Amino acid sequence: MDPLDFFPYNPRSDQKRIIREINKLASEGSRILFDAPTGYGKTPVVLSALLPIAISLRKPIIWIVRTGNETDRPIEELKVIHDKLGLRFLGLSIRGKRDMCLEARNRGISDHEGVSVLCRRIREKCPYYRNLLKSHIKLSVPLTFSEILKYGERNKLCPYFLQLNQASNAILISMSYNYLLSERIMWSIRYFVRLKGAFLVVDEAHNLQSAVSSVNSDRITIGTVDRALKELERFKEKRARALMEKIKKVRKTLEMEARALTGEDDVFDPLIIIEKAEIFDDDFGYAKKLVSQIYSLQLREGKSPRSSLRHLITFFEESIQNLDTEGVVFLKYKEKDKYVFERWDMRAAEALRDIWKLFSSIIFMSGTLKPFNAFADIVGINKHNDIVASFQIPRENVLSLILKGISTRGEVLSSEMKQKYIKALSQLIENINKNTAIFFASYRIMNDLIDSIIKLCEKMNRGIFIEREGMRGDEARKILNEFRVSKGSILCATMMGRFAEGADFPGEALEAIILVGIPFERMTVRTSLYIDYYEKLYGTEKGRFYAYILPALRRASQAMGRALRSPTDKAIIIAADERYWERRYFNLLPEYFRSNAKLVNLPAALDFIHEFSLE
Repeated sequence: MDPLDFFPYNPRSDQKRIIREINKLASEGSRILFDAPTGYGKTPVVLSALLPIAISLRKPIIWIVRTGNETDRPIEELKVIHDKLGLRFLGLSIRGKRDMCLEARNRGISDHEGVSVLCRRIREKCPYYRNLLKSHIKLSVPLTFSEILKYGERNKLCPYFLQLNQASNAILISMSYNYLLSERIMWSIRYFVRLKGAFLVVDEAHNLQSAVSSVNSDRITIGTVDRALKELERFKEKRARALMEKIKKVRKTLEMEARALTGEDDVFDPLIIIEKAEIFDDDFGYAKKLVSQIYSLQLREGKSPRSSLRHLITFFEESIQNLDTEGVVFLKYKEKDKYVFERWDMRAAEALRDIWKLFSSIIFMSGTLKPFNAFADIVGINKHNDIVASFQIPRENVLSLILKGISTRGEVLSSEMKQKYIKALSQLIENINKNTAIFFASYRIMNDLIDSIIKLCEKMNRGIFIEREGMRGDEARKILNEFRVSKGSILCATMMGRFAEGADFPGEALEAIILVGIPFERMTVRTSLYIDYYEKLYGTEKGRFYAYILPALRRASQAMGRALRSPTDKAIIIAADERYWERRYFNLLPEYFRSNAKLVNLPAALDFIHEFSLE
């Protein structure tokens, strides 16, 4: 089968070449690094290349994405291909029990732990699950998770196990990273989903370095201990009371650890906390039995079955197991008004290597994979084939400027530098009358400058939208939707946040971007430990580059790309930090920015803006 026959649109640019190249390399079992800008059409290109091989060999395509909300995208493209070819094949967007359990919805249970415990406890009696066992369904068209959910609701079938039961017949299965990166979650699907010998696509693969760390890390607070103690109050037997006294000692030691924190963060030793509390192996076993009873009591009371005692004992049990693991550290720090104790797993390549062995061929794709060898080292790949795709953005479509004389270098902005930034941002805003995003290197820097920007926007009667630290998803979506339909507004966000990556700003929704600073991590104990770990793995120079420099410039590059979604888009992109001109940073920026970049002072920048047409 010719892979080009599977491409559902009129190929543009070099898409034909890329489809054939991926098809050939995937057939040979290659690890492929596919770098292409946002808007290139990576999803239909990769699907078209893989589908004929997958159909011929009867091996599925496993497509993993950052979050559950993104799982529908490849299924939607598969629908277009499905309709074009008139073939019958199944594609599934798999979501977790929290999204799919009808019985949990009936009971008002919406947290991950509660839904998971509920399913384990009542599965054999659940009417939706029992109906599914009696059914003889064979789905044969691409279905998004919401379509499977509605199908289950209509037919009173369990949507979660319906999707899993059908997965063995699917040609494409889309799911979040967690299903592969978390060993516990992976085992929950391995019975249903054929991973061995399948084709794997890792979407937005530049996120793997942080994603695998996030999945394997955990944290507690003193509030976790307080809630665990509250749960134990229900038990009157002597041993439960003894365990309660031990956990009170845990609380006391954590309080002492918190009081001893002088800087932004520091390390702690979980073994010392356990030893001071005289908690032994049999205490962990006994606590687990109590957790089971807590779940039963909560279910009888119509509550969500969740337990802070479970979280607390699991945290310490897994922490003790990882005490001597290279790449796992224990950090304490203050977050808003609470102290956090975190087990932080810094490993990436070590955790990923065995996962990659499962698959016949793997396509890692993103718009910011380069430099390829660095990415391959970080995610644990030895041999790889590199494919670079692009659409030609005319040089006259992008105004690329780097501002001289300003920089966010250092721990804090000096009063002089703060005034320079206020002046520069004020004049840039006054001279760009289109929707503009100001992406700051951190919330700290944004907070230093935001009051002046708000006052200017009020004076000019321009809308302003601000990303707040810890903002909920629904708040962010509301801001994004309102900003996109506004005219001449300002979006203030960080390069570390949700608006700088993944957010879509089509057409006139965003026509100018200003980057304030380079989004390096602050040089805290956490950052120092991370750099030290990577230096041990890769050597001093390469380790610092992988752990500190490359992630920051990838964030900056992702932020720059928000305004360019197609070859016809026009954008003003201003890097407001003279360090971007340094070769070691400049060479990591997108080609469309580098090819036309100029180092200028503020008056010259304003002249270039006046000459540049966004129409």
